[in-house]
Amino acid sequence: MTLNRTQLKYIAVTAMLIDHIGMLFIPITTPLGALCRIIGRLTAPIMCMFIAEGYRHTRSKIKYALRLLLFAVVSQPFYALVHNNSIYEPDFNMIFTLFLSFLALCCVNNIKHRLLAFLCTVTVVCLSTYGDWGITAPLWVLCFYKFSDNRKKLTAAFLLVCLFWFAKSALNSVSLGYPWYAEYCQLGLILFLPMMYSYNGEKGSDSKFSKWFFYIFYPLHLLLLFVVDKLV
Repeated sequence: MTLNRTQLKYIAVTAMLIDHIGMLFIPITTPLGALCRIIGRLTAPIMCMFIAEGYRHTRSKIKYALRLLLFAVVSQPFYALVHNNSIYEPDFNMIFTLFLSFLALCCVNNIKHRLLAFLCTVTVVCLSTYGDWGITAPLWVLCFYKFSDNRKKLTAAFLLVCLFWFAKSALNSVSLGYPWYAEYCQLGLILFLPMMYSYNGEKGSDSKFSKWFFYIFYPLHLLLLFVVDKLV
C-alpha cells in the first residue's frame, strides 16, 4: 500500500485532532488518553517532511514563507487560548515552528558563505525553542531535505532527532516532579516510519480545498476545541 501527499496530510490532521482531544478531555494516565497522545505523534514529522518537500518544489519561496507566517499569526490567539497562555507569552504554535524550519532551509541554501550560513541556521533553529516542537521540527526538516534520496541515512537521522526529543521531554518531566518515563507516549513517533516508507512521492489532489485545508483547519479546530472545553 502506498500513500500520496494529500492522504498523508489528512492522516496528519486526523492525528492532530485526536491528540488535542486527548490533551483537553482525556487524562493521559488512562489507556485511551495515552493512545490519543501516541497517535498524535504522527502529525509533526509528517508536516516537517512536507515543509522540506514544499521548499524543494514551490515556485515562490517568498510566498510560501509568507503563507506560513500569516497562518502562524492567525493561529496564535487560538493556540494561546487552548493552552491557557497569555497572548504575549513567548509560546508559539506549530505553524510558527514550521515557518522557522522553512527559514532554516533558506539559510542553508541561499547564504553562500558557509560559516555565515551555519550561524544563521543555528540562530533560526534556536529561535524555534519558543515554538511548539521547538528545535526538533527544524532538525527534522533539515534531515528530510538533506537525506531525501537515502532512506537509510534519513531513518537514522530521524531516529536520532527522536531520541533528542524524548530526552528533552523526559528532562522536562523530571523538572516538573514526574518520572522520566512519563513521556513514554513520545515513542509513538516511531509510527511515522511506516508512513514515510509508504509515501510514493505523488501529490494527490490538486484542488484548492486540499491546498488550504490544513492552514484553515489548524486555527479553526483550536477555536472549536476551546469553545467545547468551556461549554463542557
